[in-house]
Amino acid sequence: MNEDLNGFVVYNKTKNNKIPYAVISNSCECHALTSYIPQQAKNFIVEIEDKRFYSHNGYDLMAISRAFINNILQGKIAEGGSTISQQLARNMMRNNSKTFARKFKEIIKAIQIENELSKDDILEQYFNNVYFGGNLRGIRSASLSYFCKEPNFLNISEILYLLVLLRGPNYYLNNPKKSYLRFELLNNVLLNSRRISRSQYRKISKYNVKLKKQPLIRITDVVANHIISYLDTISKTIISTIDNNIQKEISVFVKASKYPVSVIAIREGKVIGVDSTYGAEYVFVSKSNVGSTLKPFLYCFARTMGVASNTLYNAKKNELEWHVREVSYESEKLNIQEALLKSNNNAFINIADEIGIDKSTEFLSSLFNQQKKNFPPSSILGATNSGISIYELAITYDKFFNSDLNQYKIECKELLSRIFRHKTGLNISNVLLKTGTTNDNKERIAVFSDSDTVFAILRNNNPIDDFTKDGNFIETVTKLSKIVINKPKDYKWR
Repeated sequence: MNEDLNGFVVYNKTKNNKIPYAVISNSCECHALTSYIPQQAKNFIVEIEDKRFYSHNGYDLMAISRAFINNILQGKIAEGGSTISQQLARNMMRNNSKTFARKFKEIIKAIQIENELSKDDILEQYFNNVYFGGNLRGIRSASLSYFCKEPNFLNISEILYLLVLLRGPNYYLNNPKKSYLRFELLNNVLLNSRRISRSQYRKISKYNVKLKKQPLIRITDVVANHIISYLDTISKTIISTIDNNIQKEISVFVKASKYPVSVIAIREGKVIGVDSTYGAEYVFVSKSNVGSTLKPFLYCFARTMGVASNTLYNAKKNELEWHVREVSYESEKLNIQEALLKSNNNAFINIADEIGIDKSTEFLSSLFNQQKKNFPPSSILGATNSGISIYELAITYDKFFNSDLNQYKIECKELLSRIFRHKTGLNISNVLLKTGTTNDNKERIAVFSDSDTVFAILRNNNPIDDFTKDGNFIETVTKLSKIVINKPKDYKWR
């Protein structure tokens, strides 16, 4: 997409409602943008922070003079005297240092802002840029995180609470008694200035503000472009393809992993869950060799090209004289089904050679919609020139094995189901699995799928005491499959 998605909020759909999930930001902050800022918030902030807002040109000489005298007396900047325009300038400059030089730059920036924007635009920019604690910036991020609602749905007490936080977000969040005292102080200020009625004052006083603290994560536009189901450019909102339950399980799993791990879930061609130790975008942009996870595709291609299930192939050496590593040499020769079950490299090289290496690599390049030059002969063993991301791997598995089924794909899925039961020890007959290792076992990849969802997992950093092909990576795969795969289902491969 060409649309600038920075500041958009991503919602996950559930059966009954939508849940705010993330803010798209290429910085480290959850910086959400909105045009729907409550008028009461604008009215209140003027009364609390800058009573002469509509009459000054960016700075309040009376307030500055008062602050200047106090600061001289104390020998430091203890009082700012800042207008809303100055506070906006400070937030835009991202400089909170208490120096006279910074204060001067702030005033110059405030004057510039006043010359370029209307008063209402300044208030909108202010509420879109002000800091609300943690990594939250902008009233929309704060509203969604603290109250799980958009700013235009905040009640008057919730608006006032957010204004309490502006003086020192982390301080007041960590000191409920202090925040309550300031809440009452501001309530009285608004009553005395007649910004609220007596009945509103009483209502606010009686209201028990409860923070829901809906966690919001930051994602980049790289991730966002892969999870868009519906996009509203006016409200800067995206309804995602993410399954909230699957996403929660994946995120907890990734966070708890001892080693760096990345996971993605695909259902019907859509990303329904994604996370990584290195940030969710890693799943889409990081590409590597994928090892034996390509063998199921080659199996189906070979069967389609006429390779019989009972034809035997040399499993100890290959006609191309490639030196390859094998898990074991239990048999001199294997048929194609045995070669897949044992993930035998020599047998697959010999099968591809019989069909034609070029035909096999052309099939893979077409399958992954990549240029032929990216699939050299070594891609038979999963080594491509440009690499394959686990997103590309998972989406290809989903498309290949969950649509246009023929007898060979069904046959392959049954073999992969046997691999799942054998390796994980889980007696579930409707789940397939294929693993792959690359770069001297430093990267482990697995793809497993139930009846409708494909999961791909990448683990980096091989532990020192784990030298086997699968090693305790299978424990990782087994743990994840127990979490994300529901009760066994009786069905035929679709």
